[in-house]
Amino acid sequence: MARGRFIVCFDFELAWGRFDKVFDENYLAQVRLTRKEVVPSLLAILERHRVPATWAVVGHLMLRACDGVHSELEPYRPEHCPDWFSRDAGGKDDGDSMWMCRDVVAQIAECPTPQELASHSFSHVDFSHPALSRKRVMQELERTRDLIAGFGQEMRTHVFPRGRGGHLDVLKEAGVQVYRTLLQPPSGFGSGLTRFTAEAFARTPSLVTPERDEMGMLKADGGMLFNRRGRYRSAIPMSRRVARAIKGINAAAREGGVFVLWSHPRDFASDQKIMLRAFDEICAHAARMRDTGRLEIIPVRELA
Repeated sequence: MARGRFIVCFDFELAWGRFDKVFDENYLAQVRLTRKEVVPSLLAILERHRVPATWAVVGHLMLRACDGVHSELEPYRPEHCPDWFSRDAGGKDDGDSMWMCRDVVAQIAECPTPQELASHSFSHVDFSHPALSRKRVMQELERTRDLIAGFGQEMRTHVFPRGRGGHLDVLKEAGVQVYRTLLQPPSGFGSGLTRFTAEAFARTPSLVTPERDEMGMLKADGGMLFNRRGRYRSAIPMSRRVARAIKGINAAAREGGVFVLWSHPRDFASDQKIMLRAFDEICAHAARMRDTGRLEIIPVRELA
């Protein structure tokens, strides 16, 4: 039986992640902490345990400067945000920008334990939205591909913003080999209660089953979200969530399957010490499993 595989995947967005939905001072404070403190701390943990993660980076973060308008791009005007770049301040990255952080991406690319730079689109557009044209999708992918190439890597992996897929033919044309979406859960009280009890009782998370699509690309749906303890979930001890992730790793090793743990670096900002300590514990367990020959730790691209 094949060895199990463990994957860590970060959706790295800074302000791009939720600017069209939330843009209050609390959100902005978390974004600033993500740039200054969280990413370096995550990289230290990954290096300590020799974990090669995948970082799905919003392409705009890799710019050194921009005009804040991006008139060269085909317009994308969803109803809730008809001017997609309305909050992009433009200018040069002075080290404090929430829209560009090429120096931070360089830290990721230069980590002694190799990290994968993957596409999360250029400006965090929704690939399932009818306002998104095929031309704009190609522009989003081409710009991101070129920016990743500037760090000496090929764009092999694409993670759909908000987990919603679309325009697969354009992904194929752009050279994507593997993509990740989310299994969209039903909404409502019942589904929320299911998620709460899964964490509270540390139930073993589902493994990911990669599948070839009709275009020959590999599709990897799902994974366990490791995020901040917001709202009612703050009542769940962090030890329960660590235990759940460890159960996922053990299940992958036992069944020869794939366990994906994914998160946003911003999710570590509001509870840094607790979240980082928990993530370190998860990585330490995976490293012990690897070092005894029971597990592989790989980036997403190696699924292909």
